[in-house]
Amino acid sequence: MAIKNYNYLSQNSKMKKMTGVKTFNWGIPTFRSKTGFSTCPKAGICVKGCYAKQGTYTWSNVSQAFETRLNLSQGPDFVPTINAEIKRRKVERLRIHDSGDFYSIEYLDKWIDIINLNPNTTFYAYTKMVDMFNNYPNIPSNLIIIYSYGGKEDKLIKETDRHSQVFENAEELLAAGYIDASKNDSNAISINPKVGLIYHGAKSKKWLTK
Repeated sequence: MAIKNYNYLSQNSKMKKMTGVKTFNWGIPTFRSKTGFSTCPKAGICVKGCYAKQGTYTWSNVSQAFETRLNLSQGPDFVPTINAEIKRRKVERLRIHDSGDFYSIEYLDKWIDIINLNPNTTFYAYTKMVDMFNNYPNIPSNLIIIYSYGGKEDKLIKETDRHSQVFENAEELLAAGYIDASKNDSNAISINPKVGLIYHGAKSKKWLTK
């Protein structure tokens, strides 16, 4: 059941720095919920150094908010609740999952319903659910998908697909022909489909997807 007057969409620090239109984000627990539910079914090596398992994402209030959102996403109130919030807050751009992923086809179907109800809002998402999206029949034109390396389906990502890679530093990223979306996520949906990210997590949990 949805919580009345609860803001399910938020703005993390990266979203606040984005240029152009005001951007919101939606997140659920990364990898697994407190009950053990898999929220990132196709995660691979990325789990070791996932930014969403570090820093502010580990704070109790943040992790509880993700659990609340996950519960909402699994129930019948999800589509009308998020649709109403998008309209109430006049959301122009929404990043789906700064934490978590499209954990099932039923969950993706719900997001597609929301996206179709809001044709003037731009939605985008990084995802490792490559096969699911490759076989999904009708992706709305206002949804931009970025395949993210580091998962179990990397081999299904084509060079021409919009995709993201994690790099050691900016010099390496730019030399490979990628656009840097580390600080400005607007670059993730720019004309360049090769999206680069510089690893910024704890060195002890370092991982690269190249």
